[in-house]
Amino acid sequence: MGARVLADEEAAGKLAELGLTVEIIERVVRRADAEASMCTALDPPIMEGMTRWARTTRFLREELIPRGWRFDNPRNLPRTIHPGGEFAIVVSTGDELTGLLDALPATKYLKGEATVRAVEMNEQLALDFPDFDLGPRDGAGEILTWFLMYRASEDEFRVELSLPDAIADGRITSWAERVILPAFPRDDDRLPGLVADSDESVVVEVIRR
Repeated sequence: MGARVLADEEAAGKLAELGLTVEIIERVVRRADAEASMCTALDPPIMEGMTRWARTTRFLREELIPRGWRFDNPRNLPRTIHPGGEFAIVVSTGDELTGLLDALPATKYLKGEATVRAVEMNEQLALDFPDFDLGPRDGAGEILTWFLMYRASEDEFRVELSLPDAIADGRITSWAERVILPAFPRDDDRLPGLVADSDESVVVEVIRR
C-alpha cells in the first residue's frame, strides 16, 4: 500500500494537528540556510551540509520548545518531541525526490542503528494501531518518529514531513504518510519578515555529563 500523500490545504491541516505550521518550518529552513551560506571553499567539503542539518535541528527546537515541546538525543538521534509524547521529529537531508508528489523519496544518506530502530518502531506501531492515532505511549521508546526532510537547490527549498514505515540496509524504503509543503523559492530574501511569534528567549538547561 502506498503512502498517504497530503498537499496544499490538507498538508496545512495535518501540520496543525501535529502542532506545526508552514510558516514555522519555512522560518527554520531559511535560518539554517543563512547559517550554511557562511561556509566557504576554505571549510571542509562536508561543512555546509553538516551546518544546514545541525542548524535546522537547533532552530526547530528553538521554535517548538517555548510551545511545550522537549528534546532528547537517544544514541545520538536528535529528536524533538511533541508535548503529548506521542511522536518525535528528526531532521534529515532528503534526496532529489524530496517534496515531489507521486515519488518515493529517501534520505540522502544511509542511516545508522538508531534510525533503523526508530523506523522499525513506526512499522510495529502501524501494525498495532493502523490509524496512527496512538496517544501517549507508556513503553520506553514506543513513539512514532516523523522525518522533516529538506532538499536545497539553487532555486528553491523542497520540504516534507513524512512518516517512514520500512527501512532496509539503512535506507528508508516505504512511507506511511507524506505531508508535502509548498516549495520555498530562494530568489527572494524573506527571512527578515519571518519573525518568531514570541519574543521569549529559549532557555535550554544543560547538564554536564
